[in-house]
Amino acid sequence: MKNCPFRLILNASALVLCSFSFADPGSDGNWLSWRGPSGDGVAAMGQNIPTKWSETQHLKWKAPVPGRGHSTPIVVGDRIFLTTAREEEESQSVLCYSFSTGDLIWEKVLLEGLLPEKIHRKNTHASPSVASDGDKIFAVFFLAGDRLRLFSLDLNGNELWQLDVGRFYPEQSFGYGTTPLLAAGNVIVAAESQGEGYIAAFDASSGKEVWRTMRKAIRSSHGSPVLANFGGEDQIVLNGADRVASYDPQTGREFWSVEGGDPLIANSVVWKDGVVFASGGYPGRETWAIDVASGKSIWSSQVKCYEQSMLVVGDYLYGVAEGGLVHCWDPNSGEILWRERLPKGSECASPVLANGYILHANEEGKVFVIKPNSERLELVAENQLGEEIFASPVVCRDRILIRSASYNGEARSETLYSIGF
Repeated sequence: MKNCPFRLILNASALVLCSFSFADPGSDGNWLSWRGPSGDGVAAMGQNIPTKWSETQHLKWKAPVPGRGHSTPIVVGDRIFLTTAREEEESQSVLCYSFSTGDLIWEKVLLEGLLPEKIHRKNTHASPSVASDGDKIFAVFFLAGDRLRLFSLDLNGNELWQLDVGRFYPEQSFGYGTTPLLAAGNVIVAAESQGEGYIAAFDASSGKEVWRTMRKAIRSSHGSPVLANFGGEDQIVLNGADRVASYDPQTGREFWSVEGGDPLIANSVVWKDGVVFASGGYPGRETWAIDVASGKSIWSSQVKCYEQSMLVVGDYLYGVAEGGLVHCWDPNSGEILWRERLPKGSECASPVLANGYILHANEEGKVFVIKPNSERLELVAENQLGEEIFASPVVCRDRILIRSASYNGEARSETLYSIGF
């Protein structure tokens, strides 16, 4: 495997920023994984953010993003990390930006000449987000053929280790879209491959494989695992392979598994009071609830939030189904309290909750600000940035980060935006 060099951005601000200290992973203000500090799409409390913004209103900075990718940014200290793929150069990279200024501090090219020949039009060669433990970042890429490769970098972009995770064979050139998870000092990688699947753990310090649990997958799937705590016990929960299953982060032993949904999943579960909520499926559709104590499904409805994860807000469950159809459920009974449609658009990004508002981005570059309401859809604002959004919004330290794309004819360019007062 070729070890590729940095592309360095040599300017004064970048050199100064390289000397900044990094925040402790337990301190306020970091966004260490694509679903935020608690892994459920909920931002830290007390965010002071605008509900209305544009290219000229409440824009703190914007920065060009080279290449193409759908990964959601993460934030560690004063640094933002995301992945990208330059298709013409056949490279896959990690990018590092300044949270304060938007300057590109470094780009680390990890792979060259190994892009799969084809990719689904709604996927990219850089769709999984990176994950961090506060000291290191971890990125996984799908290579031409049928392999996944996992990388560990320090916060300055120096490679610490890399390893072959194992086989992944997506059907119909769907590619790979599952984000790694940090749990119990390990990096967790899930691979729901056509014909076989597995979830594996690697020591975050050394890369040594700690455990590997096989999963029977009928078709390839793309759900990302989350770390939830039930009754004081941490559990890794993964939706896919016709079931929702829970694993011991230390050993990979299966705690419970409940059949449900359809083979293809592309999101993460949410949970509340010992109940896990899952949605998705292709070709079918289902949203369902699982009682962790009994390991049984307690309700189900024929609604599909396929790529976009759901949100638990207070005593209610919210989700955006395909076509912008927003749902509000009673999480205890599964009763749909209301469903109303947003202005026309397709959905891929997952909504986040911040400062009492739900932020939901669609593929047309719109970000809707919704006030949670158990009686009706309460749309507060509709904001446009660029023409295309696949990455989920990030909200931390009173800033909203949005990765968007625009078109000039057939030429596509990406931009990272920082929004705030």
